[in-house]
Order: sequence, then C-alpha cells, then structure tokens
Amino acid sequence: MSPEVEFGLTLKRAQHVLAQRMDEALRPFDLNLGLWVALRELARQPGASASELARITLHTPQTLSGLLQRLQDRGLVERTTGRGSIVDNHVTPAGRRTLAAATPKAEAVIDQALAAFTPARRAKFQELLAEFADSLTGSA
Repeated sequence: MSPEVEFGLTLKRAQHVLAQRMDEALRPFDLNLGLWVALRELARQPGASASELARITLHTPQTLSGLLQRLQDRGLVERTTGRGSIVDNHVTPAGRRTLAAATPKAEAVIDQALAAFTPARRAKFQELLAEFADSLTGSA
C-alpha cells in the first residue's frame, strides 16, 4: 500500500475512533456526535435554518432536518415557521441544560486524545489538518 493510502486510512481510522468515543461520552445525555454538533451549532446560531446549519455542521440538509426533528422530539429544539417557508430553529431551555452538561464530556474525549501532545504540537497538528482540509476543498 502506498504511503498516501496509508495516510488516508490512518486519518479515517482516527476520525472513526474519535466519533465512537464521542458517541460513548454523549450517550448518557441521549445524544450522539451528530445530534450534539447540531445542538451546539444551533446554540451559536439561534434561528438558523436547516440548510444554514447543514453547511456549518457538514451534513446534508436532509440529514440535518432529521437531526433537528429528533432534537425537537426530545424537547431540546423548537422549530417555527419564520422567513417565508423557512423554518427557524432555536435551542430550548432543556436543550441549553443538556448542552451545558454534555459539552464538558465531549471536550474531555478530545482532551484525552490530545493528552500526549504538547501545546506546540497540538497547534501544529491543527494547522496541518486545516491545511489538509483546505487542499481537499481547493481553499488553499
């Protein structure tokens, strides 16, 4: 296998393991990584539409709509018709409480994963990952 393929597969493995650990940490809150990210970003962008949130969270609009529906069913998100036919989404007080309780658990997973890195190596790692992502999207 070429070094390039090895790199890509290693990156995928790291992403997969991180997502699994995040899901495990978020399970007690009846969330998974996708639901938590949607709730987190909606708290940052009150009133955002599903398509706006989809762009931010890197989901398709259809997937994001499903996540929002699940969050609404749990009482964590309120959805109302706003701008024309666009549905505005807002985090409820229960959603804010859930987010406040779940976020430290998610952050702890990432902190644990990065524990072996010095602050300088963390910064360099993040810089390299951003460069890599930019090269894939043509943003570099």
